[in-house]
Amino acid sequence: MDEYERSPVDEIMSGEGLEQDSITFFVAGEPQPKGSTRSFYVKKVDRVVTTTTNKNTKHWQLRVATEAQHANEARGVSFFSPEKECAYEVEALFLFPRPKSLPRRVRMNTRRPDVDKLARAVLDGLADILIPDDSQVVMLSARKRYIGEGETPGARICVRRVR
Repeated sequence: MDEYERSPVDEIMSGEGLEQDSITFFVAGEPQPKGSTRSFYVKKVDRVVTTTTNKNTKHWQLRVATEAQHANEARGVSFFSPEKECAYEVEALFLFPRPKSLPRRVRMNTRRPDVDKLARAVLDGLADILIPDDSQVVMLSARKRYIGEGETPGARICVRRVR
């Protein structure tokens, strides 16, 4: 693995630099972006209805929330803190399946989905599970690439409390 491909997420996933105030987990499956939303008023039912462009987003967010909850339960001591003054750092590495038509020399995924929309879906999945509100995230690092030999598509996620 090249040095620019190795990040703190990779170090934490390998067990290096583990901190008490951090939690790391893997969500298997193809990462889904937070789609654009559209709201409109339905006069007949006197309500505002909100729709999203990606129907798979909710399922992905539930998978992130489930894996976060499993990782939290495995710790023994809960990572969640209801303090609104607590700040968090989130790092995510999104691993996508390599298209068969893509040359082997291409490692970076420069196609859709956008990395910022992928990160938004993860933050929404973490809210109320590991962090009270995604507005408490003060640093966000997100990367995406194609899987290498022996890797599984998904997302490696690390959440740290900032003191």
